[in-house]
Amino acid sequence: MKRITLDGGIKTGTFKLPPPGFDPFKAGEADLKMYGLPQLPSDPGLLERYRRVFHRPAGAVKWIEPQFTLARGWVRRPRPKRVDLATEEGTSWSGGIVAGAFRWMQGDWIVPNVGAVADGRSMCGVWIGLDGDGQMQDGQQVFQAGVVITANRSGNSVQTTFEAFWEWFPADPVIISNFEVNPGDLLTLVLCSAQGTGSTEGTAFFANRTTGFGLAVPMFAPAGIALRGATAEWIVEMLTDPNTHQLIPLPDYGEVFFSECIAVSTDGSIVGGGTGNNYVAFDTQGNLVSQGRLIAPTVVQCLYSGDPPA
Repeated sequence: MKRITLDGGIKTGTFKLPPPGFDPFKAGEADLKMYGLPQLPSDPGLLERYRRVFHRPAGAVKWIEPQFTLARGWVRRPRPKRVDLATEEGTSWSGGIVAGAFRWMQGDWIVPNVGAVADGRSMCGVWIGLDGDGQMQDGQQVFQAGVVITANRSGNSVQTTFEAFWEWFPADPVIISNFEVNPGDLLTLVLCSAQGTGSTEGTAFFANRTTGFGLAVPMFAPAGIALRGATAEWIVEMLTDPNTHQLIPLPDYGEVFFSECIAVSTDGSIVGGGTGNNYVAFDTQGNLVSQGRLIAPTVVQCLYSGDPPA
């Protein structure tokens, strides 16, 4: 692995690319680690899912080396309270959460198109992550990856961007500038930590199953931070302007269905993302703008509930 230090001291790197025609089912653990790929799970259901991701009907995954740029103009933030057995209300997160002691997690979703509700900028983050719900005692850290969506509207003109990102909060988010994401694309993300609780290293695996491209990103915790793995989340989030510290308006994203929502504990037990709690989000005026709904044991729906585009 080639190690890289980005601005702000953010540490990452690039793995060696798998050769053409590489089959993870015929590879050893050392090769999978060298290429930054998830280890083959022992659970039959998870193994079959792994097979569906890597053995695409349209052909093998096309591996690319990620290129990075720091995100500008937005930040995200963790939840200020710990999870309880109830619907949780707040001003940023909507989706689903489970509590435990997790080592890795996964999720699929189709990238939504968005409509700008008003003139100016609106944004949302669609992501999966470990920790972040009320981690005050651990410096509020979150190990996460996903897609950030921006809509800029001026009159009848709307420009949208869709960017893959990863972050080990409180370090800044990082954009993967050469991983194309478009509305309608089916994404698979897997987050793996070294050993769960106490990990300071991990990997984010991205696969765009529509375009066929995939990559893996090594992630290193900021100084003084270590993973707890106490929660796993599947989230649509209202982002924050780092200059004003105010929430950026949420675009009308319609709905996002996270499927294959699975978190795996350090003891190997499997927890479905739809078996825990749900989040709903309000804007700063107290209006409900986004709802998380637990549809099935491994399905979490996020539903836009704010004003429609004018």
